[in-house]
Amino acid sequence: MTDVLGKVRSGEADAGLVYSTDVRLAAAEVDAVDIPEAAEFPNRYPAAVLAESAQPEAAAAFLEFLLTEDGQRPLREAGFTPAGES
Repeated sequence: MTDVLGKVRSGEADAGLVYSTDVRLAAAEVDAVDIPEAAEFPNRYPAAVLAESAQPEAAAAFLEFLLTEDGQRPLREAGFTPAGES
């Protein structure tokens, strides 16, 4: 949970801007307002195997898993949208 969301939940703030994935954590306590223009400025969370990885095979396997339906499912359930989808 973010500090901003915590202040809204506790009543210290009347409103705040937070990620929609954070709002999902407190959906019973706060109201969300969609900002349609926000879709034009997505946050990206890239994944890659580091060249200096101590375990490059495990890192590559994890990255490959993230790209599968099983790997994407928990991300979607948490409110994240894969690149190329809206």
